[in-house]
Amino acid sequence: MHHIPHILILDDDPLALQTLEIALSPQYQVIGFGSPEAAEAHLSHHQVGLAILDLNLGEQSGLEILKRWKKKFPDLEMIFCSGETRVDRAIQCLRSGASDYVTKPIDKANLRFIVDRTLEKSFLRQKVETMTPMIHPHPVEFIGESPSMKKIVEKLHRLRNQHDLNVMILGESGTGKEVIARYLHQQEHSQKRPFVVVNMPAIPATLVEAELFGVEKGAYTDAKASRAGKFELANHGDIFLDEIGDLHIDVQAKILRTLQEQQVERVGSNRSRQVKFRVISATNQPLSDLVKRGRFREDLLYRLSDVVLRLPPLRERKEEIPALLNHFLERYSPTRVPEVTSSAIRSLMAYHWPGNVRQLESTIKRSLAFNDGGKITDFEIYDPFGISPAPQEPPQARTYEERLENWQKRLFEETLAKWEGDRQAAMDELGLSRATFYRKISQLNIPLQ
Repeated sequence: MHHIPHILILDDDPLALQTLEIALSPQYQVIGFGSPEAAEAHLSHHQVGLAILDLNLGEQSGLEILKRWKKKFPDLEMIFCSGETRVDRAIQCLRSGASDYVTKPIDKANLRFIVDRTLEKSFLRQKVETMTPMIHPHPVEFIGESPSMKKIVEKLHRLRNQHDLNVMILGESGTGKEVIARYLHQQEHSQKRPFVVVNMPAIPATLVEAELFGVEKGAYTDAKASRAGKFELANHGDIFLDEIGDLHIDVQAKILRTLQEQQVERVGSNRSRQVKFRVISATNQPLSDLVKRGRFREDLLYRLSDVVLRLPPLRERKEEIPALLNHFLERYSPTRVPEVTSSAIRSLMAYHWPGNVRQLESTIKRSLAFNDGGKITDFEIYDPFGISPAPQEPPQARTYEERLENWQKRLFEETLAKWEGDRQAAMDELGLSRATFYRKISQLNIPLQ
């Protein structure tokens, strides 16, 4: 367990209560009560992992308390500890919802074993419940009426039930790559297929293998229990690897082997587990350049790209803005959907949206937050290149190298701004190859949206 479990004991016999407290301390945080009222008041204000109840509590029956607590504290595990040794009585308690039944006088080792088993079962159940929304996500609403997006939707429909084809989705940040991945998944005939999302940049480099492939108990210091990795969870379903370009080169070989062999091996284990899944990956990076620079395996790129879908940026499909506007207004309006003036809509249509759909969504949410209930007559659009804590003068360059670097950075920024973030157009004007362009962008610390 990752923390010391909190156990509540309810027994109106002071000697029995003390015996149970001694048997379970100091392995657990134990608190004992002699009255059901005091115990219930404690449960109402504290997180308790397990309750141990006597079956006969004076005027109240332990079964009656169990039934009441099951309704009031549905996540609470309960064990009966009683002097009654009749089998039919124990069966009655288990059928009523008790996790286990222990007879008095207690055997300390047996009691600890039962408590450990019950807490572990509770921990696993809560973990599964937490992961269920991730494995079986809520359906997404897809909006795409432009000719380019209609072509993508047609391809998605053709990919229905084509589970042997791995799909790669390319597009700038904020274009809706995860929406496409979820739409591809949810159109399948089988609703039981899991959908597991892995956000590559969010996983620390030291934990990538454990997160993807799973880990066996004791494989390293913090491996308190065995657990499945993301590939195992996606078995017979889809796994979405978001921002695949950020995957460390050392892990890429193991992923390639998993895809080729359809097997996964947990960290700390010598046993391979058979798995079968479709990989849907996404990136906003030029993978071909990463391959040339030795940062991405060419064989893995081919393995992941049976089908490639390129999402156009929002500035190339502005005819979708009104439909997206209505969608976000309905989603985020606290009460009724406000009316939007035609001039406000024109302002949205005129902007170039370097942050794509995500930036549009933030703009609409912000406008709703400050709307007083009337018409929306204008949208306050935050340009990403204009957001800073305070305008600062750049430090005065003193050496030739510093002056040259400042001039190059200003040239790149002005060219990108001129072409509204269009990288290919900027490359063409500067007369640079893709590799040289991105190398200079990295050297000059110029953020790309």
